[in-house]
Amino acid sequence: MNAIIEKMRNDGYPYKIKGNGGYTAVLYDMQPLGGGDYMAIYRYPGGECCHGLSEIQMCCEVIEQ
Repeated sequence: MNAIIEKMRNDGYPYKIKGNGGYTAVLYDMQPLGGGDYMAIYRYPGGECCHGLSEIQMCCEVIEQ
C-alpha cells in the first residue's frame, strides 16, 4: 500500500466502503482542496468518485477500516 493511502487511513478514511447505490469502492487516491484539506477518491466498478470523511460517516457503510 502506498504512503498516500496509509496517510489517509491514519486520518480516518476507511479502505473499503459500500456507497453510491450499494456498490463497493476501494480507497484509491487523494483530491487536494484549498487550505491543505483533501477528499478521498474511491474507485467504484464504474469509475471514481470523491467523498469527504463526514459524507462517508453519514451515507456509507464501512466494509474495511
